[in-house]
Amino acid sequence: MSGERARLQELADQALRDLAGLDRQVDDGEIPDAAAAGLRDRYETTAARALAALDTAEEHSPSEPRKPRRSRGRLAAYALTAIAAVIAAAVLLPLSVGERPEGGFVTGNELGASAAPPLSRDPATISNAELETVVADNPGVIGMRLALAQRFTEQGDYERAAEHYAEALRRDPGNPAAQAHFGWLLLQVGRPVEAMEWVDRALDAAQPPLDALWFKANIALHGLDDPNTALATLERMRQRDLPPTVAQQVDKLAAVARQRQEEAGR
Repeated sequence: MSGERARLQELADQALRDLAGLDRQVDDGEIPDAAAAGLRDRYETTAARALAALDTAEEHSPSEPRKPRRSRGRLAAYALTAIAAVIAAAVLLPLSVGERPEGGFVTGNELGASAAPPLSRDPATISNAELETVVADNPGVIGMRLALAQRFTEQGDYERAAEHYAEALRRDPGNPAAQAHFGWLLLQVGRPVEAMEWVDRALDAAQPPLDALWFKANIALHGLDDPNTALATLERMRQRDLPPTVAQQVDKLAAVARQRQEEAGR
């Protein structure tokens, strides 16, 4: 990373750290809301400008492959990191979660604080806008909000995914599915260290979701270049009663991790 890009990255990081600190000061009553508004606008503007300039610098770098623009996604991840840091600081005990389907990956749909309203159509046929309306009408159903956030993540709309994860964590800071999938989102936008921290929080739950183990293995291998942790995590997955298709995915990722181990030992 060139000196200029490093400077821009640090400028954005500092602005988001300032945002997190500002939120804590407001919550503690140290700064009134009116005074905080101006500071918040300044910090957000600084982060947005630095990330936009960083993308421009990356695109014009002659020595590195061109990368797709991701300033919106990165800004969303930075902002969500700041928001979630404030939320996490207020958590005393993780909240209990409902039973997960035996051997199944957690989708979050079974973790809502209240029962989700029945859907008369196949969820795959429901548009994002329609699902947004359902979520807005049922704000306390965390699982439905997480399903929508996961859909946005899969579609690469990281900013909208971040908004829903932030709201889910605000309503239920100790929800392990929200923590795990938030960590997965952070990996997508190039924040593997923070991603691992959030997935590890999910794994501290009394009944950690299987997704969290899968995410941890992928973050370790692809985000942190740590095949040893990836293999140890996959071995933990094998202790579960895995469906055949999931077991195959575990075996494939383990093979990649072992190959990475061998390459590192040469």
